[in-house]
Amino acid sequence: MYSWIPGPSETARDILDHVTDFRLDLIAASTGRESEDWWSILIVLREDSIDAFIQAARRYRNDLLVPVAYDAADRQRRVPNQPVAIFARQRLIRALNVRANGFGVSAVHLGAIIPAHALDFDAKAPDLSERTVPDDTVLTAVIDDGIAIGHDLFRDGLTTTRIAFAATLGAGAVQGGTTSVGRVLEDAQIDRLMTKETFNDLLDEPAFYRRTGIVDWRAEAISPVAHRLSHGTHVAALAAGYPMKAAPANRPILCVALPTRLVKDTSGLDLLPSLYLAFHMLRQQARRFRTVNGRLAPLVVNFSFGNSGGPHDGTGLFERLFAYYFGIDPGSVPTEAQPAWLVLPAGNLNLARLHGRLGGGTGQVLDLTVLPDDATPNMVQMWLPMKGGEGGTAQVAIEVTTPGGQRAAITAVPGQYAILVDAHGNEIARLSAQHEGGDTDRNVVTLSIAPTVRSREVGPAAPQGMWKIALLDPDGARARGPIAVWVRRDETLPGGRAGGRQAFFSNDDYVRFDRFGRPLAVDPLDSKSPVRRAGTLSGFATGAAPIVVGAFTEREAEMSPYSAAGPLIARAAPPFADRTGPDVAAQGDDSAVVLGVISGGSASGSWARMSGTSVAAPRVARAAASRPHGWDQSARAWIDSATAETPFKLTGPDLDDRAGAGGIRIDLW
Repeated sequence: MYSWIPGPSETARDILDHVTDFRLDLIAASTGRESEDWWSILIVLREDSIDAFIQAARRYRNDLLVPVAYDAADRQRRVPNQPVAIFARQRLIRALNVRANGFGVSAVHLGAIIPAHALDFDAKAPDLSERTVPDDTVLTAVIDDGIAIGHDLFRDGLTTTRIAFAATLGAGAVQGGTTSVGRVLEDAQIDRLMTKETFNDLLDEPAFYRRTGIVDWRAEAISPVAHRLSHGTHVAALAAGYPMKAAPANRPILCVALPTRLVKDTSGLDLLPSLYLAFHMLRQQARRFRTVNGRLAPLVVNFSFGNSGGPHDGTGLFERLFAYYFGIDPGSVPTEAQPAWLVLPAGNLNLARLHGRLGGGTGQVLDLTVLPDDATPNMVQMWLPMKGGEGGTAQVAIEVTTPGGQRAAITAVPGQYAILVDAHGNEIARLSAQHEGGDTDRNVVTLSIAPTVRSREVGPAAPQGMWKIALLDPDGARARGPIAVWVRRDETLPGGRAGGRQAFFSNDDYVRFDRFGRPLAVDPLDSKSPVRRAGTLSGFATGAAPIVVGAFTEREAEMSPYSAAGPLIARAAPPFADRTGPDVAAQGDDSAVVLGVISGGSASGSWARMSGTSVAAPRVARAAASRPHGWDQSARAWIDSATAETPFKLTGPDLDDRAGAGGIRIDLW
């Protein structure tokens, strides 16, 4: 039997991030004790330095690790709203996650459990000495999961690599190395290891990946590099792969492999802290490369991941990440700017039924189907219209009904929450409201639901079935505009052990198929359903600077049905409101029958097929690295020009919101 318990006070605002608090409580309930695990965590310092934070948190020094990637200059820098990726244990995280924390921390975002063997508490500062490269050099950086750095597409000789820097954040650490997490290898080290494992002109790749720590058969989560197909290898090969005999001398590769999803972490995985650390490491390394004329070499970054969370208005933490590390924020980067472009996929969520709207003429109730045997939590974010301040949307109320009929409602005032407990008093769901400050300046209501299957037969389990999310006071909500709702993506990725099962909206008035039984890729003009295809653009891809790429099917010359669409959630003013959807579309599928495109498999000489906007984006990154020398306009101006030069004519509805400037033809190899 389940029952809702209201929050302790109508004005309770002690907790900074309710999702972090819920996840920590979930782990404690599953294990019966406070966790001693180390977590990646992203904190935001308000007008304070890293050194000042370390000093303020000195009583928790045994529960804190600040990565050596932050050098002395980084640690002394004071800028407004400075994001910092750290590693911490639960005692410190709980102390940080209160408003009056005394550490100068204004926001907390919990990442993933990091195995202790992946951390190096004695790491030394990395080598940041300058490297001279030809004047026409363009660096290509790839952030992904499972990158086979020994693949022949990334070599220019039998035992010589084009990869100048490779970090594997999930690998076991070499104590006393140059990274606080995982393992880092530079080109000279990679060459030596390949030489040791090459026999009869063939690289013994299993032995090589064992030596590099990329594949560890003793680990809880095995790298996708051990499988036939790995997402990171496929993407990196599209972005920067060349046959050895045709390998260019002016295209060095930098790469960071994010941690493989841990089976142990059933509290819900968030890669944002690792992503910030990856960008910081790449920015440091990219600034080492100077051309013969003394200028910083241009950089193209490809990140082929999508996300359904966030405000979707260009102001989220990821959107601010690129501006922070490569943009023009005062004090956020060294004074000499490096030409840097970011390429992102539009996302594959167009048909996933993870997005909806409440109010604004689209209905007042969303039916959320939560599946059985789901080993990870489900999170639903409800972003309210921007009204300037924490009390701007106080009159709006959200009601949640469980599959068993228990109801709870809260107003969208920061600090308001209600928890659902089982017969033993274990918390299994939380409905909470908080204010996302900074440029976002919105209130957000989050529904957090525990897994529907117990972890190791202990801990809480939420009821499966249909949960209902209802907007109360619809007349007031109509005056303020619709509430944008997203289900966080948490399904098990291809190649991973089964765990997450994706929750989705299942309203009866959502029309899934056309009269011929094909999936509808665009919302019907007369649709009143609150479940929407429009606005499904990845939460990572709503910033003003990146090139955002959708996917098309070559044979039919149509947008791939899964390719996500705009528009964004409305903002009051630029620079956040200048994007309506993707900038361009590139090939993601050969045809409606032959899905995907061919690129490198995990092993040298192998090829594999993968589909999605994730494989369309690196094609554009590859073209961006070959852009005209001396191009001094923006990345998005370049993609408009490049599309006009080599267009691929597309047909179908809503191309402005789905394809931007249209299709672009990019030939590989």
